[in-house]
Amino acid sequence: MASADVERVERWFRDGDLLHPFEGDAPPSTVDLARAIASIGGVPLSHQDTSAAELAERIGRDRPLLFVLVDGLGCVFDELAAPGGLLAGAEGIQLRSVFPSTTAAALTTLATGAWPCQHGVPAWYTHLHHNDLTATILPFVERDSERKLQEFGIRPSEAFAYPSLMASMQGRLRTYHPRAISNSEFTTYLRGSAPTDPYDSLRDAAASVVSRIVEQDEPGIHYLYLPMVDSASHRDGPHASGTLRALEKVDRALGAISEQLDGRARIAISADHGELHVSAAEKSLFLPDDEIIDELHTPPHGEPRVPMFCVRSGREDAFAGQFRERWGRDWALLTLEEAEQLRLFGPTPLSRLAAERIGSHIAVSANRNILVYGEAGNRVSALNGYHAGLRSEEMEIPLLLA
Repeated sequence: MASADVERVERWFRDGDLLHPFEGDAPPSTVDLARAIASIGGVPLSHQDTSAAELAERIGRDRPLLFVLVDGLGCVFDELAAPGGLLAGAEGIQLRSVFPSTTAAALTTLATGAWPCQHGVPAWYTHLHHNDLTATILPFVERDSERKLQEFGIRPSEAFAYPSLMASMQGRLRTYHPRAISNSEFTTYLRGSAPTDPYDSLRDAAASVVSRIVEQDEPGIHYLYLPMVDSASHRDGPHASGTLRALEKVDRALGAISEQLDGRARIAISADHGELHVSAAEKSLFLPDDEIIDELHTPPHGEPRVPMFCVRSGREDAFAGQFRERWGRDWALLTLEEAEQLRLFGPTPLSRLAAERIGSHIAVSANRNILVYGEAGNRVSALNGYHAGLRSEEMEIPLLLA
């Protein structure tokens, strides 16, 4: 018999309050997009990858591909793109992100073509069970001290254990990342031995892309990652003037690239997730000295929109009772088994690695609520934009072809 919270989540899906990552009438997913790009780069598709094959044909294989990942560019920005710009004028296809709809999970899916239930990188704050610590996984540091994970004896190959499809595109891939992350543990895992061009500005990135494709006639996949919209949206909120300025700058840069490429390459633009504005009234703090911590093996991890918990064995009922009494109005608390039955993390059973890193329970909200672990006034709770949940604003992402 399904629990009351499972029934709540199922009702939220039925009523359209939340979007399931792939069930029902869901459009193609980030997984399909990742496999489509890999196939254009020479990685064979399986006979089951019909959506990926259709996307690959839609994108086209006859020229080099410039794939642009605009972090945070959810479909909420469709109506905000400037008329006459590249984003507004491009042919659009709606896709759906993975769950959690967060950069760590989605970018790992883009790298691997795997669902979070397979690749085991579920959240920005990922609990590394075997090391008994929580990592801020993409910067590759321990969450609280911000010491590099290597200081704890953790290798990148342990944190990012699922094979990268992008890295298997031998001689068919070049990446373009901001200089600060161009040789990070994650971007190195993503590309393998493929070359990368670091950039310091949008203009710098545009010049590198045009030089490689036009002047040097370099074939294959050119993967350009742009974090500016997401950074502004987190800081100010998705509809704020600062975010719209960041969007306009990205739009102008992509328009300039398109003009200079002059048809020499296909251009496909997508995102990892969308974004929600969260008001102060929708924020709750989970303080480090909270008595409910006594029920947990380790402090909460995951995301403010999808908190994850490692509950002590035998304390499950006590934890669930306290959680629901305090936050149950806005949050559904699911056991890991219930989340797996709902197939939130993907269509296949959770890998052992994914299950260990998620923990014993997760919380899901149909509202805009967040639950932040940390001291009062911490920088995460001071943000205005958040994502990772299952609302349409978070899950709906575009594929724009220009």
